[in-house]
Amino acid sequence: MSFAQAEQVARLRLIIDPEGLYNVQSISLAVSGVLGNYLLESLIYLDDKGQARPWLAESWQTDADGRTITFKLRSGKTFHDGTPFDAAAVKFHFDTILDPNSASPSKGIVGPLEKVDAPDDGTVIFHFTKPFAPFINLLGQSYFGFNSPTAVKAAGSAYARHPVGTGPFMFDSWTPGTRIELVRNPNFKQFRPDAANQGLPYLDRIVLNVMAEEGVVTSALQTGELDAAQLTADAVRPLADDPQFAVINDKNAKNLMFMEFDYKKAPFSDKAFREAISHAVDREAVLAAAFGGNGTIALGPLSRGIPGYDDAVAQKYGTPYDPDKAKALLDAAGWKDDGGMRAKDGAQAKFTIRSYADSTTERALAVIQANLGDIGIQVDVGTADWGTFYPGLLKPDWDMDLNRWTWSDPSVMSQLFRSPGHRQLLPPNPAIDDALDAADTALDPAKRMQFVSNAQMAILEDRMILPLLTDWPMTVTRTALQGYRLDYLGYVYATDLKIAE
Repeated sequence: MSFAQAEQVARLRLIIDPEGLYNVQSISLAVSGVLGNYLLESLIYLDDKGQARPWLAESWQTDADGRTITFKLRSGKTFHDGTPFDAAAVKFHFDTILDPNSASPSKGIVGPLEKVDAPDDGTVIFHFTKPFAPFINLLGQSYFGFNSPTAVKAAGSAYARHPVGTGPFMFDSWTPGTRIELVRNPNFKQFRPDAANQGLPYLDRIVLNVMAEEGVVTSALQTGELDAAQLTADAVRPLADDPQFAVINDKNAKNLMFMEFDYKKAPFSDKAFREAISHAVDREAVLAAAFGGNGTIALGPLSRGIPGYDDAVAQKYGTPYDPDKAKALLDAAGWKDDGGMRAKDGAQAKFTIRSYADSTTERALAVIQANLGDIGIQVDVGTADWGTFYPGLLKPDWDMDLNRWTWSDPSVMSQLFRSPGHRQLLPPNPAIDDALDAADTALDPAKRMQFVSNAQMAILEDRMILPLLTDWPMTVTRTALQGYRLDYLGYVYATDLKIAE
């Protein structure tokens, strides 16, 4: 008599439900967390030092002028629908990004990319209007993981609900607001040498459960309904000493939480007003409230985990918490205290701040609201899901926003802050724009890092944003789930996961 082997299933947490699963249409962290190393693969990956290594690409060569990069592809890789991964698939992905009709947010990420050629099945040539130093490293992001052109064309607008990649797991089902289920790819070939498992995935199935409330998540971990979940430090503490759990604390995180202003509106067009707000917010209190203190405050516009972060610039040009200085700046700008709320020329200091709906963000907003109230600025707080919040930043119905981006390269500053900026609101600023352009086109690494420092200084001198903090993501895993580890970009090595027998 024989018995069927029990199915290997891992149940993991999704903090929020993705707005869709097509990386041409969305670059949100929620989407990346699902596509990541589960469903899609990219031309390169970043090793533990942040250096680009071949993945679906076998090699690449940059021409002397830096305007042409030629990739040679590995053979033998197929999409989940059985169609071949080849140069035509790479060209299709980037052509779609460059197509104005796609309105892809990734178009801004690829910078001066002009066109892509596929002269044969194994060769892809990228053409740029000028050198673009970040391009190779950026290719490791899940935004540039590949989808089956056949599946994209067949599904049309419905593709975002049924992605087809080349990764170790295949999409199976999606119950909106509840769960996404993935199944093992039986034809998977591993091309990443840094994965411990060089064969087929150990797991038969991965269930990604959408769970927003941390109390519910903690209970699910304790009962075995979940095998792993990212949690804040406060939620982790009761589990930290329990031998049935392990805790991963990513202190090399590359995220940055920051506030932005609507430059097109007074008084936010006034640098002195922006500077006053920048001195009014207690970063330590925000970090404690939102993340239980698990992270580090930020004075500069780059996360400490990103190459090129310049602490000397951050310390010299940043705006430390100083409410007395904030009040003095407002007084000097003509904003007088009028019974607890400041006013100038008959206009009250009453404004809006918007962000995405998340428990950590909401706790951060509560501190910011109280801090600004202490200097006589009343703030109306509003949150929405990411799919509503982020496109809403292009509308003129807000004054400030609280945002959080995760990136691997200093070119994030160009993506966000080179005029007109990701919200299409920033006026030209030669000091900032020229420094960012120089950083993005410098092919010599040392020279590039100097331009990156110059850009950080220019952004801080302008008080363009208010950097707040970098949180260190904490993941709790049940010890029965083995092989859980993160790569340089924070993606899970999905093939290494297995449930102990």
